[in-house]
Amino acid sequence: MELLDKAGCMIPEEKWFTNLYTRGNTGCASIYLMLEELFHSGNLKPGQKIFCFIPESGRFTTAYMMLTVVGSGKQETREMEKHEVEIQNSKLKISPSETLREQNSKLAPAELPSEYLLRQLALVWLEFERKLRSLPMLRRLHRGEFTLEDYKALLRNLRPQVVEGARWIARAASNMSDFRLRSTFIGHAQDEHRDFQMLERNYVAVGGELEEIVEAEKNLGSEALSAFIFHQASRENPVDLIGSMFIIEGLGNNLAAQWAAQIKQTLSLKDEQVSFLAYHGANDEAHIGKLNDILNAEWMTMEIAQRIVKTAQVTARLYLMQLEEIR
Repeated sequence: MELLDKAGCMIPEEKWFTNLYTRGNTGCASIYLMLEELFHSGNLKPGQKIFCFIPESGRFTTAYMMLTVVGSGKQETREMEKHEVEIQNSKLKISPSETLREQNSKLAPAELPSEYLLRQLALVWLEFERKLRSLPMLRRLHRGEFTLEDYKALLRNLRPQVVEGARWIARAASNMSDFRLRSTFIGHAQDEHRDFQMLERNYVAVGGELEEIVEAEKNLGSEALSAFIFHQASRENPVDLIGSMFIIEGLGNNLAAQWAAQIKQTLSLKDEQVSFLAYHGANDEAHIGKLNDILNAEWMTMEIAQRIVKTAQVTARLYLMQLEEIR
């Protein structure tokens, strides 16, 4: 609800309908039970629009549909539609020569940069998460076929990005002219700069050699991701790197804890052997909160918002490439 409100697409709570609290989790039947109950509630009126949102339990797929309440007879419906047109015409003074785009422009207020940014980043994240699930390594994880060698390979290939995280954030901070943003970035770099040590301890705890992970070469995706982010961080006022943080911190906040639990269960490991992923799952939420404050800052312009979205898109694609290289 908080994100809907910030994105400027909040539907008033009094217009929501759910029977989850009275019927419980009814799975794939839920939308039909809700519609049936709403239909017989006596609260529907001709002309009302019903927006249905149906998420699959694992959030892998989501469906939407829009329904319109109709009256008991055609005459009633025609009268209602005629009345609506008369009201809209009187408010908007639409002339027959106006195009649909011109008419809609009168209906829609100017979009705020923060609203645009939140919606676009949500779309980037959903596409990123969808593609993650198709990667061979993660498919093995979700099927319970993940091996100890898979886990060690994951840690080896994540380490370069983790080591360099604090470095590119610090470099970006040094190129910020806004001291508030500079302080935010420096604080973030301070939080991140020792995380790679936890990852190395996990690697050794599952039988790997420290020298092996320290000297491991970057894969192709890691090289590309590193080159792109350091290039952006070296530019003047690289505020667009908020898009990179959104993807990287979002992965930690939304998926790392889930991966840690699955790996621990599949491989019968102990907490101290999956602590790196578990830690990020628990602690990256605070970082996401700080990012949300920046996304809603008063100084946000549409130009900056578009740059942030583009950088998030590039970061997501290169992060996927980094994980694709793990066979």
